[in-house]
Amino acid sequence: MMRRFTGQKNLVKPGKTRFATAFLTLHSIHLQKSNLRKLFTSEEWSKSKFAKESAGKDVVRIILSYSFWNNVLHALKIGGPLVKVLRLVDGEQKPPMGYLYEAMDRAKEAIQASFTDEQKYAKVFQIIDARWSEQLHRPLHAAGLILNPSLFYDQHENNSLAREVWTGFHEVIKLTPDEDMQEKIVDQLAIYKAAEGLFKLRLAIKQRKTKSPVEWWDQYGVETPDLQTFAIRVLSLTCSSSRCERNWSVFEHVRNKKNYFVF
Repeated sequence: MMRRFTGQKNLVKPGKTRFATAFLTLHSIHLQKSNLRKLFTSEEWSKSKFAKESAGKDVVRIILSYSFWNNVLHALKIGGPLVKVLRLVDGEQKPPMGYLYEAMDRAKEAIQASFTDEQKYAKVFQIIDARWSEQLHRPLHAAGLILNPSLFYDQHENNSLAREVWTGFHEVIKLTPDEDMQEKIVDQLAIYKAAEGLFKLRLAIKQRKTKSPVEWWDQYGVETPDLQTFAIRVLSLTCSSSRCERNWSVFEHVRNKKNYFVF
C-alpha cells in the first residue's frame, strides 16, 4: 500500500547506505511526507485491517502530527552537515586529512545558518564540541589544514587561523625525530607562508584550489624539500569514519565497507 502511494519508493535502503542509516531513512521519510499523509488519510487505509490495530493508530497519530514533522526537519538540519563530514572522511577520491578540520567548522556554520533561534542548536553544539575535542580532533587535522594551500592562504591572509591550529601543527612537527630536520621544516614554512619562490608563480596560485594538496606540493614544493616531504606525508594520510559508523548505524554493527565482520 505504501509503495502505491510513494510511486514504488522504499523508505529504507540498507544496501545503499554504509553509515548513518537512521538519518538517511529519516530523509527518505521526509521526502515522502505528502504521499505518506495521503496514504493515512485515504479510504483504502481506513478500510484496511491495519487502521483498526493499535500500531496502525499510533502510526496515523505520528504521521499526521505537525510536531513530528517539525522534529524531522530539525533533525535533518542538524544531521545533514555532519553526514557530509562523514562522507568526506570516508571518501576514496582524495585523502581527506587536509580538509577535515575546515569541514567541521563549515558543518557547524551550516547548522547555525539553518536556525534563527540559537536555543535550537546550542545543545547540539555542546555535543559536537565534546565529541570533536575528546574523540575526533587530533593535531594531524590541524597540520593538514595548514598544509592545504586551497584553505591555508585564504585563512592566513584574513588572520582567521585559530591558535589551536598552529599549536597542533607544531605538535606534529615534534614527531619528526631529528631536531635539525624540525628546524629546517620551520624555516622553510616561512617561505610557504609568504608565498615566495615557486609558491608565488601565477600557476601555483591558480592551482591551489584545482590540484589536490599532495599534487600541488609535489609540483611546487621542490625549493622547500624538507617541508615538501613533511607536507606530502601528512596530507597523504587517510582517515576512517568507522568509529562514527558503528555509533550511527545498526548496519555497520554487522559488517564494514569491505564486508569484513566487525565485533
